[in-house]
Amino acid sequence: MAGFFKKLISKFTREKIDWDDLEHSLISGDVGVKMTLSIIDRLQDMGRKLKPEDIADVAREEILAILPDEVPELVPFPDGRPKVLLIVGVNGTGKTTSTAKLASH
Repeated sequence: MAGFFKKLISKFTREKIDWDDLEHSLISGDVGVKMTLSIIDRLQDMGRKLKPEDIADVAREEILAILPDEVPELVPFPDGRPKVLLIVGVNGTGKTTSTAKLASH
């Protein structure tokens, strides 16, 4: 996800933000329509000149707000069989890193 935010910041270093372009970038980055609209509404409500970092900061805060406070414990089935997880996502969004973190737990 860090790569996504870096691309987002580098794309919007201009003085004026093109809201349609930002919306397209967020949706094409698989942020989702509802989350994208929430991020854009919050940015527009800030009512001040935005820095590119503000976009990434607001996006991070909005995404973190919907995540659970604690990750549920992954335990094997009672008969000892392992649990199988399917990790799906767009290229470059951190699936491998996230999977490695899950495996280390």
